[in-house]
Amino acid sequence: MIAPDNTFALFFMLVAASAFGMVGERKNWFLGLSGVIITITITALLVTFGWIPSASDTNLSVPIYDFVFTYLIPISIPLLLFNVQLKRIINDSGRLLGIFIIGALGIAIGAIIAAQVINLGEETYKIAGAFVGTYIGGSVNFMAVATTFDFVESPLFPATIAVDVGFTNVYLLLLFMLPSFQWVVNYFSPYQAEPAEITDKLVEEKEAGQPLMEQLAICFSIAGLLCTMGMWLGPIVADWLQTDIHLEVLIITILITVLANVLPQFLEPLADIAFEVGMFLMYVFLAVIGAASDINAIITAAPGILIFAIIMLAVHLLISLIGGKLLGLSLKEIMIASSANVGGVSIAAPMAATFGLKKLVTPAILIGILGYVIGTFLGIGTGLFLK
Repeated sequence: MIAPDNTFALFFMLVAASAFGMVGERKNWFLGLSGVIITITITALLVTFGWIPSASDTNLSVPIYDFVFTYLIPISIPLLLFNVQLKRIINDSGRLLGIFIIGALGIAIGAIIAAQVINLGEETYKIAGAFVGTYIGGSVNFMAVATTFDFVESPLFPATIAVDVGFTNVYLLLLFMLPSFQWVVNYFSPYQAEPAEITDKLVEEKEAGQPLMEQLAICFSIAGLLCTMGMWLGPIVADWLQTDIHLEVLIITILITVLANVLPQFLEPLADIAFEVGMFLMYVFLAVIGAASDINAIITAAPGILIFAIIMLAVHLLISLIGGKLLGLSLKEIMIASSANVGGVSIAAPMAATFGLKKLVTPAILIGILGYVIGTFLGIGTGLFLK
């Protein structure tokens, strides 16, 4: 009903869905469900019933979606990390790294099991390799593995992309939902800083006074400068390392981490305001993720490929939960690591922030970047093993 080039109408839908999720969570309209879940669900239903265009349709050019992917994600990352202190996150990053590696192995094992259960023909190993690549790294790894296996020209390639984009979002929605069920949370160790404490603190600070225009201007100036440097250095470093991996997000993360630790007295007074703004931008991004979840397209694309992906992620989640339980991790830590596996940096960072675990945002980004590095190798290796 809303055309792809009707930018302001689509912008309104994304922002309104984000606002409803945020306000509803604060006012407890959703009976404990995360506002992120509501926001993603709203836009997923809107695209399924044809109200807004799909973000997963490669034949459509939707300027507002492109704007969100291109600009909002990079600039939101430094805003979320103004108060990152390396000394505070070393222990937590080590914990996340361990469960991330376990989860990555779970993806590869899941692909091998799925290939024994579902026979997709001669190209089963290609589909398995592409899924392993994308579920450990991301879209870059998906295309790298698909190109390596000459899978791009296959008739099954479009269906595989549809399942990847659509079902991945359904799985990520499950990750956001699981910590809402107390009986599941009780099976795992508690986390030392509960989200409610941070949320209450933010509410108190917000009630004490509105953010000053000057502070917002400084926050965006710093974030804009770091993004400029990251976008400039990314291709240079990638060329030096002789890699096709997009390093811009990693470099932006490194720059804000260095700045926050070198000049903490300058950034700390701005940290809470910057975090709130960064969270809003992340909500808008997650609304676009919901818009990529056309439920009809997922179901009709290729049932066999869909079942293949379901088996893979079910095995991954089971192994991650068992591994996290044995390591004494909280359910939220396991969900963040799993989201870094399956969704990458752009999901893991906002999930950590949404759960109120601000000091896990940087570790979530770092393990997500690690997925970019190892995803292609594990994807190709799994595919060759199955072949």
